[in-house]
Amino acid sequence: MASYELIELTIDPKDIKMTLEDEFTMASVVKELDKLETTEELYVGARQILKVLMQRQAIIRALVKRLTILEEKEKLRRKKIQ
Repeated sequence: MASYELIELTIDPKDIKMTLEDEFTMASVVKELDKLETTEELYVGARQILKVLMQRQAIIRALVKRLTILEEKEKLRRKKIQ
C-alpha cells in the first residue's frame, strides 16, 4: 500500500452553512425525487446525484490542496501515513 500525507486544516463551523441557493437546489431535487415512480427512475436519479457529489468532492479536494500551499505552515498539521 502506498504511503500518503494527511493534511488537516482547522475550519470554523460558523463558516460551514448552506446558502439560499443551496437550500433552493435541495428543495428542487427533493421535489423531483418525489415525482419518481419506478425503482429504475430512482436508480438513475441516485446515480446522477452520486456523480454530482463526486465532482463536488474532487473540486473540494483540489481547493484544499491549493489552500495548503497558500496557508501559513503553523495552521496546518501534517502526518505521514504508511
